[in-house]
Amino acid sequence: MADYYPLIARAISGLDPSAPGEQRRAIYERARAALITQLRGVQPPLTESEITRERLALEEAVRKVESEAAQRARDAARAELKNRRPAGEAARPGDSLRASSRPAPRPGDPPPQVTRAPLPPAAAQAEPEPP
Repeated sequence: MADYYPLIARAISGLDPSAPGEQRRAIYERARAALITQLRGVQPPLTESEITRERLALEEAVRKVESEAAQRARDAARAELKNRRPAGEAARPGDSLRASSRPAPRPGDPPPQVTRAPLPPAAAQAEPEPP
């Protein structure tokens, strides 16, 4: 049984790292077609189980390469998120909570007023006034 991983990995490594998955899938399809053509041309002919075994070995190589591509994409996304923070500013625990929190009301403070935006003239006629 051949080791198809180095062949597939080398073919994929030639792609732009930001290349869409369709480009990788096209390479896999070409490899599948080439493998079947080559295996069907062997003399003496291979049995169907031998051909299946080789096809499964190719699929395992494809799964491994795809797993590695997915890991690289996750790592790149994490690095991009990390690099979005302004230089010199480190993340602190609770930053996201502090940014969105409001001070707690103090005893004796009046309740917050709820105001309604004025409605456009057509909508004002269609909507009854609240009691």
